[in-house]
Amino acid sequence: MTRDDKKLLPVPKTAKAPERNSIVMEGEMVVGCPVEDTLVLIMGIGGHTPEQLTVFLNGDPAMSVKATFINWPLKAPSPAGTHGFVAIVPTNVLRRVQLKTIMFQHKAKVSRYSFAARAAAIGDLAAMIADLAGAHLPGAIDGLVEGLISGPISRKKLSAITILLQAGARSDGVIELIGGSDEGEIFVQGWAQDLTPSVTRLLISGRTPSLAECAIGVFARPDVSEQASGFAGLLLANEPISPNDIERLLFRGRRGWRFIEVYDRRLLAGSRETPNHVRAILPNMRSSTEILLRLRSAANRFDGTETISSLPFPVRMGIDNVFRVEGSGLLVSGWLLDPDNHVQSVKLRRHRGEIQLDGNWTRVDRADVTREFDNQPPFNAGLDPNRHAHGFVAFAPELAGDSTAPFYIELELSDSRRAFMPLTPTRITSRDAVVRQIRAIDPNAWALRHIVDQQLVPLLRGVSRPAPEVFGVVDLGAFENAAGPALIIGVDERVEEIGPLLALLALDPETREAPIVVAAATDIIDRIGVQLRRLADFYGLCVRLVSASGSEDLYDAMEVGARAVSTESVVFLAASLLPRSTGWFQKLLSAYDARGECVLSPTLAYEDDSIRWAGTWVAGAQSDRALISRYAGYPIDAVAGMKTTEVATATFECCVLPRNALFSVNGFTRGYLGTHEKGLDLGLKLKQAGLKSYWLPSAQMLGSDDISVSDKASTIALIERIDRQVFDGRWANNLSNKRSVSAEETA
Repeated sequence: MTRDDKKLLPVPKTAKAPERNSIVMEGEMVVGCPVEDTLVLIMGIGGHTPEQLTVFLNGDPAMSVKATFINWPLKAPSPAGTHGFVAIVPTNVLRRVQLKTIMFQHKAKVSRYSFAARAAAIGDLAAMIADLAGAHLPGAIDGLVEGLISGPISRKKLSAITILLQAGARSDGVIELIGGSDEGEIFVQGWAQDLTPSVTRLLISGRTPSLAECAIGVFARPDVSEQASGFAGLLLANEPISPNDIERLLFRGRRGWRFIEVYDRRLLAGSRETPNHVRAILPNMRSSTEILLRLRSAANRFDGTETISSLPFPVRMGIDNVFRVEGSGLLVSGWLLDPDNHVQSVKLRRHRGEIQLDGNWTRVDRADVTREFDNQPPFNAGLDPNRHAHGFVAFAPELAGDSTAPFYIELELSDSRRAFMPLTPTRITSRDAVVRQIRAIDPNAWALRHIVDQQLVPLLRGVSRPAPEVFGVVDLGAFENAAGPALIIGVDERVEEIGPLLALLALDPETREAPIVVAAATDIIDRIGVQLRRLADFYGLCVRLVSASGSEDLYDAMEVGARAVSTESVVFLAASLLPRSTGWFQKLLSAYDARGECVLSPTLAYEDDSIRWAGTWVAGAQSDRALISRYAGYPIDAVAGMKTTEVATATFECCVLPRNALFSVNGFTRGYLGTHEKGLDLGLKLKQAGLKSYWLPSAQMLGSDDISVSDKASTIALIERIDRQVFDGRWANNLSNKRSVSAEETA
């Protein structure tokens, strides 16, 4: 008869132990109890057997296996035998055959047993053993557990072992305190009779049974019996265990298996409180030197307080900023004064996550720190007046672990002690974090290039924040009745006045009737909303105001604007641009319709009619940039007569494109500080998706470069350089292949 791999025996069904035992007492039947897919426990009655025997499954010599037998004298006599037994039988040789009988031979006597109609659950088997073994139950359970625990332990086997021990182990004491830690160990404290000061292997019984080791120390407890003593230990399980899930600890003591019950009024301490409890009990502990050192280390863990400033030797630390960028990590800046090299390592930690900061941080000159501490306690010997590299900037990727746990810095010192600095991160955008860090560094500092390359660029490359979302929508005029592609105007902080653009759109017959979307971050919409309502009413425009949450720049606003409409194609327009003449809108749409789905942009020019953008091409191998704007700086008349031309990427400051194509490539890539490389990035993603880009010379828009009005020239230059590095890191390989092809075609 065939069976499912997991059904070695008929399905277990709960039954009372006496009913089962009456079957077993007949001597020709055994009860099977599946432990896991290839292991079964078999209980029966017979003579005393050796610990190891060869058994034949279904009486077939071809299916012989070595089985472990545990025997005990029956508490009541039986004509079928003198001893009860449980055999631990591997069944992997069965494959897809159902187990019906078992046979083994001992001292020329062949014993053959048939299986009871239904298999027993492990709890029922434990009850049956207890009924048959009587006073021999602890020894029977002890042997059975030792047999099971000797091989590989799966979760099912561990669960079975735990249930058996619950039936056979004896109470030994109670656990009165359980404390968690950031390092995975659990601190337990209570009293017991049979625990010895040593590293003890035990089982955790609770929501998730687990094997563990416990480094135990003992101490005097005058409030318990003379045979008992207090204990405290560090419990390290094979898998993460919550302190609240522990119900019992099962261990093998000097007199067999014992359990320590968790007191129902036990104290449950958090990771911050546990070190104080360890420190309180440590002076009274008795154990080996190794265990006492482990307990001392646990007492020296982070308890939420700053301890670096109280160190008795010359080590001090200060934190300037901790910026947390969602989806990327932390940018930490500060200083560490350690003239005598007492600090062995500097780690950023949270819960069970950690990363070493000093392995890849950037040191920065901080002469102010030298001046502040020179000849001050504990730096009485004075500081080297020529050494000021005490500052640091470090980027750390997001740490795993409990998201509610605090961040902190851990200093590991040369004498094995640790000191801590709590951190309070500020949640800000990636752009704000980088710009604020750049502004905090002297532009002439020798470390600036390293900060950019090793800290800021990795921060931006790691950004994986979600796309900006629509926060609110308000329609002004009959927007739903307006026909044609939506004209989406993106507004950022550089635009102080949107009135001139709306006036020009209202005076152009082609755009006056178009559905116009004005999209911006929520704070910008709040600022310009009243003005927009007045202008829309005055000119009779069909306007939809879209406020965006999570928007960092112009392109984020445009993407959110596209989410708020359902037209097949959309026209993007930066609010900083103005039409050079009427008719531009229809020119774009006509050229777009003639070429099918694509991305198509007009010429962008400065107010002096010099070209700002007139197509982006893949550069030749001799250029230091992979993509170039070939006609930048030329007079606009130089290209006015040219035809529509395919280019590497369009500009998204003004273009027409299929709406669905934007979202098919997940919109604009996050992690850029400005919009130039961010636009190139989207253009290349669309090109990879099969969408061509075109430049339409006959349509022209006027506007200035996308630069911040509040940043210094040095800051702007750094931002541009950082964006180029981020862009090159993502597209260098792809573009190098295109440049090689372009060079071959030119040749």
